[in-house]
Amino acid sequence: MTAGCTAPDTRATVRLLDTDTGVANHKVGGGCTINDLIDDEGSWPNHGAFVSNLNDLVDQFRKDGIIDNHEAATLSKEGAQSPIGKTPGYKSIFDGSASSLAGWSQAGAGTFSLLPDGTMRSSGGMGMLWYSKQPFKDYSIRLQFRDVAPEGHQANSGVFVRFPDPRTPLAQRPEGCSTTGSARTAPEWVAIYCGNEIQIYDGATGEPQKTGSVYNFDPLDLDHAKVTPKGQWNDYEIRVVGQHYTIIRNGVVINEFDNTPGKSSSRAGDPPTDLRQFLSGYVGLQNHSDNDLIEFRNIRVRDL
Repeated sequence: MTAGCTAPDTRATVRLLDTDTGVANHKVGGGCTINDLIDDEGSWPNHGAFVSNLNDLVDQFRKDGIIDNHEAATLSKEGAQSPIGKTPGYKSIFDGSASSLAGWSQAGAGTFSLLPDGTMRSSGGMGMLWYSKQPFKDYSIRLQFRDVAPEGHQANSGVFVRFPDPRTPLAQRPEGCSTTGSARTAPEWVAIYCGNEIQIYDGATGEPQKTGSVYNFDPLDLDHAKVTPKGQWNDYEIRVVGQHYTIIRNGVVINEFDNTPGKSSSRAGDPPTDLRQFLSGYVGLQNHSDNDLIEFRNIRVRDL
């Protein structure tokens, strides 16, 4: 069995949405893994359609010697018990095409460029590329990132969640985080002051808040960040439900945070969580400088 996968899922085990089946995510050829060929994230017409497709794949995997009988039975059982086809699937908001990138807007300095292989790469900064087509309420956002910073440096970026529309004229904004300090005139600071940044930084030195930190509110160290080698693609998922955030890296929960009122930022002058109580908002990606470049691909969102 062969296929071509531009954004392979390299997690260790086969996942069916939120279920870890425990079955090894074997390679199937063409740069793909089992996870790539099982479409657990799509919008199926019904549960039966997904189960039928899954069982066809499982039979083929078994015939090709990719999985054994026990693994096949496990995948079929977990698929039958899964909610896939009964719950919303993921919607792509960046699929590597120029048309999907057109749904994003740059705020502040720097830029993101589309590469021939369908990834976007940061340059310059400090700024933010944000998905300006729509805000999201309760959701899961999934993406892949990798550190492509020059030698001697590390990627420094982050995913901004739950910030209001930075295009709103200052005179029309309610008094609060978006009318404070730099947010008054710099749209990227609306995300910094009103939303929360879920950090990406795997460097051993420099910035002390590592990947998975809720920046300035809930820091992680290197051990808890589950650091991977530079240049390796990582799966990153952030779930935002009410004011509860869950951060998942390569299938492992590395942080959970409650954005409840009464918490102060570790950086003087930043608004506290009291002013960040939005129930919906936009998502964005940080670009930092030419010394800490990052690449993203395969960005999608699912309503929860």
